[in-house]
Amino acid sequence: MQYIRMKELRVRLNDLAAEGRYAPDKRLHKHIAQALKCATDDVIKYHIIRRSIDARKKPRLELIYQLEAQLSDHAPAVHECTGITVHTEPMSQEHALYHLPLQHPLPMNPVIVGTGPAGIMAAYLLALHGCKPIVIDRGFPVDKRAADIDQFMHNRELNSESNYLFGEGGAGTYSDGKLYTRVKDSRMRFILEAFVKARATKRILYDHHPHIGSDILPHMARRLRQQIEEWGGTFRWGSAVTDIITTGKKCSGVVLADGERIEAPFVLMAIGHSARELIRTLCKHNVNHKAKGYQIGCRIEHPQTLIDTAQYGKSWPRYLLSSAEYNLVSRPKNGAQNTTTFCMCPGGEIIPATSDRGQLSTNGMSKFARASGWANAGLIINQPVDYESTGLQEFDKIDAIEKAAFAAGGNNYTCPAQSALHFMRGEKSKKIHSGSYKLGMQPGRIDHLLPQETVEALRAALKHFERVIPGFMKKGTLVGVESRVSSPVRFERNPDTLASSLDGLYLAGEGAGYAGGITSAALDGVRIAECILTGKPVSKH
Repeated sequence: MQYIRMKELRVRLNDLAAEGRYAPDKRLHKHIAQALKCATDDVIKYHIIRRSIDARKKPRLELIYQLEAQLSDHAPAVHECTGITVHTEPMSQEHALYHLPLQHPLPMNPVIVGTGPAGIMAAYLLALHGCKPIVIDRGFPVDKRAADIDQFMHNRELNSESNYLFGEGGAGTYSDGKLYTRVKDSRMRFILEAFVKARATKRILYDHHPHIGSDILPHMARRLRQQIEEWGGTFRWGSAVTDIITTGKKCSGVVLADGERIEAPFVLMAIGHSARELIRTLCKHNVNHKAKGYQIGCRIEHPQTLIDTAQYGKSWPRYLLSSAEYNLVSRPKNGAQNTTTFCMCPGGEIIPATSDRGQLSTNGMSKFARASGWANAGLIINQPVDYESTGLQEFDKIDAIEKAAFAAGGNNYTCPAQSALHFMRGEKSKKIHSGSYKLGMQPGRIDHLLPQETVEALRAALKHFERVIPGFMKKGTLVGVESRVSSPVRFERNPDTLASSLDGLYLAGEGAGYAGGITSAALDGVRIAECILTGKPVSKH
């Protein structure tokens, strides 16, 4: 039996299209055999390690695979050459996080606050090794949360504890489930495997830009919770944490809104940056913190066909290729700030991502199929920050922008919108064409809602993006404000223990100022949990 690893298998999309309506990843036997010069029947099975798209010669696209294949005993011997290595055994191995050198005794029943990616993955690793964490969330399990969101979208009455931001899975549950990160860390494999065990698609293990889909994420979040419960963890829902318990100079538990006190050997808070009151409370306890850079901007939306044509040369059948995405950066030379596209949602929709009545911020999400016909992305710009301050006053600025956006939409979660062309000219759009935002859009002055420096940066970016993707400015619609991208506050941590300045208190994820998405937040939670379990500094690898 031979096991071979191929560094690069190129398959032309036109060839796959001619083979019929089948998912390409499941019918590579023939293409592997052709590359190895053996019979198709000699390729017993394979698993994909990495997949990406080469669109440099669009519309003549190629899928590029890195994979491992098992060949039959009858296959001619494959000799090692450039891009191919031969093995006698399969190369897959169980991740090292399953076999940590644990400290003894382990801390039992620690409190984890927040069920977003950082909190749930920290709880997952702690529960895996027998710590039986108590996981607390101000929101509710995904089934009740989904019902509350449906009710909000029907009657526009926001539940401030159960919405697109708060509840099981955190804000990431309704953000498409994009898992791409530039961080190189072997723990990412552990996280992705945990997601797959919770029935996320196996494609996330090898896609260059993996995503799960906001229709699958709630079910995945539920199964992660059920696994933690099987390992002895418990969950408390509808339990807002309002304070911490301190004993001497140590955090020894939390206080709930109803006055209940829960003591624990340590507290790990992964609360997200929308939990602004709790962040302020931690600062009042003199937990060391400082101002950090943050971003605001707006959403832009286009017909998905515009993006498909620009990126792929044409629209391909969805069974062959998902909706096209983009990742753009503007670095103007006129002194304006850089603008970056953020949370790009191909085939997605724009949602009201707010947890506060009378305030409105947008976000984007996509279902797994990415088939809405619309493409949207955040256009975000770094904000000027007084780094000598605490950063807390920036929350007031964000609140003011969100309140202005709510008022501009008519005080009922209708979203103000402005065509990109009218934004460039400083004019109000007379009419807004249809889009994906389900609570409706009406003409508004996005150029009046955002700070002037941000507006100038956006105008420079739109000119640049129009050159990269023709029609980006001319056919784009700016929708609402994007104001919950990152926190303006970062809590300082011990580089060896990853603990905060208050003994017994760990702060993880976006609310702590250390992450900017699902994967980076999950990774932050896992690294802290590993440090706690081993009692040793964790490597960055």
